Order: sequence, then C-alpha cells, then structure tokens
Amino acid sequence: MAGQPASMAPLKEPDFGRFPRFREALAAARTAELEPGDAIYIPTLWWHHVEALSAFNVLVNYWWEDPPAYAGGAFEAMVHGIMAVSYLPDERRRAWRAMFDHYVLRPEGEPMAHLPPEHRGILAPPTPQLRERIRQFLLRSLSRH
Repeated sequence: MAGQPASMAPLKEPDFGRFPRFREALAAARTAELEPGDAIYIPTLWWHHVEALSAFNVLVNYWWEDPPAYAGGAFEAMVHGIMAVSYLPDERRRAWRAMFDHYVLRPEGEPMAHLPPEHRGILAPPTPQLRERIRQFLLRSLSRH
C-alpha cells in the first residue's frame, strides 16, 4: 500500500487471471450516475471508483472519522499492524489474530466485563488519565525502535 489503500485491478478491462477475486467484487458492485447538484454518501471502508463523464467536474471528498481525536486513526493502527505483525510466522500471526479479535474487535463482547472498571487496565473505560498513559506508552515504544 502506498498511502490510502487502492485497488490495482483496472475496472474497465480487468485481468481476472491476475485479480481472480475481482469478479466477486464486480458482482457486488453498485453503480450511480450523478447529475449536476447531486451528491452521494459512500460509507466508511467501502471501495469505490469515480469516473468523470464530462469535461468539467467537481469532486469534493470528505473523510469522516468516527473515532475520538485522542485515539488516532484506525488506518494508522493498521499500518503499524502491517509493520509489526504481517511478516511474522503463520503460527504467531494466528495467535495475534486471536488477540486482536478478543481485545480489539470483540466479537464475543466486552472481554473484561467480569472485572470492575478499576481493575481492567488499558481496557478500562477511557479517561483522560488512561488515554495519556496509553499515549505515553506508545510514544516510548515507537521511539525505541
């Protein structure tokens, strides 16, 4: 990835041999042709393609981030995950996937619900003090390497 994630598959003449899953993406695709004055909302993390159909066009793009400003962005967390986890051996990546699922994505619900908030460590409800403690930990960790 170079900057924001982008597809390398050409939309008009896709090479299904090189991009075999692109056929699935096209089957799920939706199309909208906008007229002057129209606007479209594309939800977060939806892949999209924009094509101008006339000589003059205006595109206004606004990236809405739902996380609180103190948390940073999920994209930056993913980039750090790529750097820290993606080249580990398969067994270790599977272990980290389980940890991320359990503590971050939480498909089973709140992992520390059985503990009082004051005993949940970094998984406690965020307070300004806890956010600053985590931020300082991350800054120290990243500056050592």
